[in-house]
Parts: sequence; structure tokens; C-alpha cells
Amino acid sequence: MSVMDSLRAFVIAVLAAVIVGMTFLSGFATGAVFMIHEATPTPVPPAATPLPDEEAQFQIFWEAWHLIEENFDGSIPDTRTRTYGAIEGMLRTLGDDHTVLLSPEYSAIFNEDLSGSFEGIGASVRTREEDGKVLIAELFKGQPAEQAGLKVGDAILAVDGVTLQGLNLYEAIALIRGPEGTIVHLTIEREGLDQPFDVEVKRARIEIPLVETKMLEGDIGYISLFEFSEPAPARFRKALQELLAQKPRGLVLDLRENPGGYLDVAVSIGSEFIGDGLILRVRSHGDQEVEHPATGNGVALDIPMAVLVDGGTASASEIVAGALQDNGRAVLIGEQTFGKGTVQVGYTLSDGAELRVTISHWFTPNGRAIEKEGLTPDIVVEMTEADHEAERDPQLERAVEYLMAQTAVEKD
Repeated sequence: MSVMDSLRAFVIAVLAAVIVGMTFLSGFATGAVFMIHEATPTPVPPAATPLPDEEAQFQIFWEAWHLIEENFDGSIPDTRTRTYGAIEGMLRTLGDDHTVLLSPEYSAIFNEDLSGSFEGIGASVRTREEDGKVLIAELFKGQPAEQAGLKVGDAILAVDGVTLQGLNLYEAIALIRGPEGTIVHLTIEREGLDQPFDVEVKRARIEIPLVETKMLEGDIGYISLFEFSEPAPARFRKALQELLAQKPRGLVLDLRENPGGYLDVAVSIGSEFIGDGLILRVRSHGDQEVEHPATGNGVALDIPMAVLVDGGTASASEIVAGALQDNGRAVLIGEQTFGKGTVQVGYTLSDGAELRVTISHWFTPNGRAIEKEGLTPDIVVEMTEADHEAERDPQLERAVEYLMAQTAVEKD
């Protein structure tokens, strides 16, 4: 088979994948804080024989391809770059930010995170809107980045001497990550210092800290979830049971900056708090609707609850927050959520790239559509930059205040 024939089969396979539906999984990536929240990719079936009108349209594509190769006065990108560019151009015509093509390198990063662990420095990063610089968004406690003295807000300018300027977030992450035990040199810009400086970090196997629990004032329990990844249900249930054993009066569920994950994990987590009712509805083309009820084996079905949300609460975390709100199980406190109401499936292409396709939309139990709208909190509390700098958390304080008032009334 010639190179052109191979490319032609590759493009047709991609087009075939767009119309194939698989297991429902939910996910998203904002491009702000790096987390991977999409479907586990499945192989693309063999490409179907193109229809006559497809043959004619692809003839136009190949005409343009050859004209560029023969006549363009400049540097021509390699074949893979041009092929990916063609696919990405097709995807842009769909007008859907969540139907995307991931290179083999990015796909591997995404799916490694959803396993619950990865090899790297132990930090999450985001891009700063005003200048595109890669910033440390969070440090995992006791991990190499923290041990090396990095701080939240540090800008990573270069990795092993390679500048990050002009790279997207995932290209930057691919440079920062690497095998356990290897050394990476980061060039850091820190606010308050005149000059950048270099930091040496030894990479390690990082277990993503999915769940955090603690007891707050007034005997209020607190549990946060980092993402809805594969190991989340078991870890969350264990942590929740241990927290409930301390007999809290009320419970705060913190879903702030939780970018989502697997749909079935959202159903599992939501079912810990809802005994009888729906978690969500999923509608695909043709208006076919599938209801996802609670599993009926929850361990925290009666305790008074408040859920913390913000603009980083998205996808699977919005599923849980919306279910708790619609079922009257908890109030939402904080800020408007992200608004990710679609369901994607990932397909592995022949070269290891992954095509993630929006196959349906999901709705809250009461039928609310949240795509590009988000969930509105019952109690709106903003978190300002001044609050962050002073390490204040008015949203958590309001949740504790609310639960203490609720439980006091119940005791009376």
C-alpha cells in the first residue's frame, strides 16, 4: 500500500469513527488545570468502503495535498502533522470543543492519570490566561515538587533547557513528566524575585491524592474529591466510612476544582448519598434517553449535607452536584459551575492517536441541561484573590455555618 493510500485509509477511518457509539463515559479538559477526564479509548473498527460522493470529495482533498507538495514555496510540515491538521480542521466544523484529536503522546498522559497514578514531579499545572505561562496550580504533599521547594504560583519557563513558550499545556506536561528516578531541570519564575532560577527535581511514581477528610468545628465532617478516576469509588467510600465513624453532625462535600472523570464513577459516588432516585439522564441522537438511578447501597443517606462548587467544578462533578441538588439531598454553596453537559467516547486510531467524540448530552434528574450554563448554587459565595492570598475560605466557612444552623434546628 502506498503512503497516499495509507493516509487515505487513515482519514476515512477517522470519519467512520465519528458515527460509531460505544460505552457511555463522561469527561472534559478545560486547558486550565491539567487533569484528564475522558473515556478510555476503544479501537476503531476497520474503515468502511467509501461511498461514491465521499470518493469525489476526497479527490478534492488529494488534489490540494499534491498541489501543496509540488508548489508551496516554504517549509512543509511532516506527513503526520499535516494529516492531524486535516482531521482537526474537520473537527472544527462540528463546533464542539469536546470532540478532539489527541496525539499518541497526549492520549497516554490522559489515560495514565485516570488510572490514579503517574510518573512525574507531583504537581498539577495550569496556563495563565494573560500570557500563557505554565503555572504550578497544586503541589501534592510530600512529593518531589514540594520537596524541591517549588511553590503554588511558580511559573515554569523551561524544562531541561527547552522553553515552554509557544507550547500548549499538554506539550509542556509531556516534557515535565518522565520515568521514575530520572532528573528534570526546571527554570522557574517566582513573583518577588528579579531573576528566574533553576530547580532540580527527581521524578517519582505519584499516587494522585484523590480524597481528603477532616473534622471541622462544630463536629462537621469534611470530604473532598480530586477527580472521578478509576480508583475513586473504593477510596472515597473507605474515607467516607472512616469519617462517618467519628459521628459528625453534618457533612461538607468539596467538589471545587474537580474537573470530572468517568460517568459510572459519578453514579457510584452520587449513590453514597442518594438512596432512591436518579443520578442523571443521558440523551443521544434520536432523543433516546437512558436513566441512571442510584445504586441503592449508599453509606451516607441521611446526614445533613452541603456541597462546595466553583467554576472548576465540571463534568462528572456537576453530575453529582446536580443530582444532590435535584433530589433535595444537599444545598450547593459557592460559585457557578463550569457547564460541561456532554458525554464523550475515545477511539484509538491505528497510530495510537485518540479521537474523542461527543456522542450524547446528559441532564440532571429534573431534566436540566447544564451545557455551557453550569449549576447555580443555592447559596452564592465568591472566593476572591484576596481570600486566596490570605488563605481564607469563605465558602467552607459558610457551609459550616449552614450545617451548624441546620443541625441545631433538628436537635431542637
